[in-house]
Amino acid sequence: MYYLEGTEFADILKRDFTRSFQTTRAAGGVSDKFNCQTQSLMGDAFNILHFSGSFNDELHIGNMHDATHVSIHFQLMGSSDAYISGIDNSLSLSTGNFNLLNCVDPLSSFIFHKQQHYEYVCIGLKPSFFMEILSDCGSSYQHILEQSQNYKPYSLFPGSKQTSRLQHSALKLVTGPPVADSLRNAYIRSKITELTLLTLDQQSAESPAYEIISTGDTEKLMAVKKYLDSNYLDELSLKGIARDFLLNEFKLKRGFKKLFGTTVFGYVHDRQMLHALNLIRSGGYTVGEVATITGYQSDASFIRAFKQYFGYSPGSVK
Repeated sequence: MYYLEGTEFADILKRDFTRSFQTTRAAGGVSDKFNCQTQSLMGDAFNILHFSGSFNDELHIGNMHDATHVSIHFQLMGSSDAYISGIDNSLSLSTGNFNLLNCVDPLSSFIFHKQQHYEYVCIGLKPSFFMEILSDCGSSYQHILEQSQNYKPYSLFPGSKQTSRLQHSALKLVTGPPVADSLRNAYIRSKITELTLLTLDQQSAESPAYEIISTGDTEKLMAVKKYLDSNYLDELSLKGIARDFLLNEFKLKRGFKKLFGTTVFGYVHDRQMLHALNLIRSGGYTVGEVATITGYQSDASFIRAFKQYFGYSPGSVK
């Protein structure tokens, strides 16, 4: 384990709100321990932090101070844990996860696990911008607006959720806007609004997950998700999973969807597709080999599923 104080990492994770649209880059590391780099896009109401790195040892960052902001965190590759003042549950994220956090004058600690390919995008919103979006969402989101207006720290979901395909598509347009430079600020602001609404759409305001699912069942479902993170290439069945984690199938199906925003096998499919993408990116496997590894009976069915999921063919991946 390698430890750094937040002040030693602040320049790398720097994010501000600026009157003019700006792009900054930073990099840092310690020989044989870790190296990382960031790119930040900053505007008057938002900032976009794209962070990537590799960690030869587990890295702990302690006492990281930040300004009050709303954070929508999308984990693209790898895993990490965060502990943020005022928010009871820790933020544990792995590939394909997201959550929204209202961070009020936060003091945070981060754990980056030992891994070679780590990447996330964090969309930071100025509180007034987020509340402006919420004010158009109707009575169903009034309780979230009131928490934000009262500057109460919270996480939108009690546990991390799986990024939807619509969120994934919107995020790609936020980080790679297909417009002229003179239009980028306005375009990104509109796409961030869309991405925020898609994120809020996964929150059922009338019947929050933590009110419907008991604490014991929530812990079991979190264990199921952790199990699937390591065993998504195995032959799985709802009956077998329910038996192994002492849940009935109804609670497994309903509870998993409620907590994580996708079905059990939807989550497995997401993990398989992301694994397939990483294998292809590595350059060490043919499309046919990746199809076999991820459980497809033919190359054609794999290519069709891959293109439907990502919007491009596996052969186009570099």
